[in-house]
Amino acid sequence: MNAKRLYFAALFAFIIVALFYGPISQPQEYHDFADDREILGIPNALDVMSNLAIIYPGVVGLAFVHESRKLSKVSEDEISIQITLFSGMILTFAGSVWFHLDPTDSTMLWDRLGMSVVIGSCISLLIHDMWDRNLAAKIHLPIVIASILSVLWWPVFDDLRVYFIVKHHPFILFPIFLFFGHRIYDKISGYYWGLSMFLLATMFEFADQQIFEITGIISGHTLKHISAGMGLWFLMIMIRDRKLISVEEE
Repeated sequence: MNAKRLYFAALFAFIIVALFYGPISQPQEYHDFADDREILGIPNALDVMSNLAIIYPGVVGLAFVHESRKLSKVSEDEISIQITLFSGMILTFAGSVWFHLDPTDSTMLWDRLGMSVVIGSCISLLIHDMWDRNLAAKIHLPIVIASILSVLWWPVFDDLRVYFIVKHHPFILFPIFLFFGHRIYDKISGYYWGLSMFLLATMFEFADQQIFEITGIISGHTLKHISAGMGLWFLMIMIRDRKLISVEEE
């Protein structure tokens, strides 16, 4: 009950701040990335190729989920969440590559759609692992659909507020569940490292030009992709290696 009250209080606070802040449009200067070098005929090459860090944990994750399914190691509900999560990583790779080959709002939409699947799946996974696995099974698909709709809200209303609220949900849920939830697996380090890497990725994103000017080799946005990929890797390793320590009462 404490977790539920804290969550709705935090969500309410986010919504109030968003309402008072007003609509958030996509700044067009965002598309002017610091490193636009062409390599082997690929425009914005390092920003494009660094997305390999994002697809790798997705492919490896789907491979071990396939093995787990054959061995019946986890429930079908949990398998569904994991398949969506790792598939979302592959979709994010494809969308981000397309976006960085031709940075515009229309291509960025596909980049964010892939990320929304990952975000929605992370929310479901947190609920499953640290709150209520039965609830997670029931609301996983609605959560992913809501995450996707939060992205589609942007081009229709020229407003990113709904997407930003959804995007930051894992950062709201994890500390709440950490103190008021109950773990069913022995490992949660992937959440610590994953969220830390995502925060670092955001910092790199905002320091795109400055980092490129300092290094002359690599930009902040390229480092953003690498850091995000590392975060997804830590999450995948946690899911792969963890063991069940308790089961919620049915």
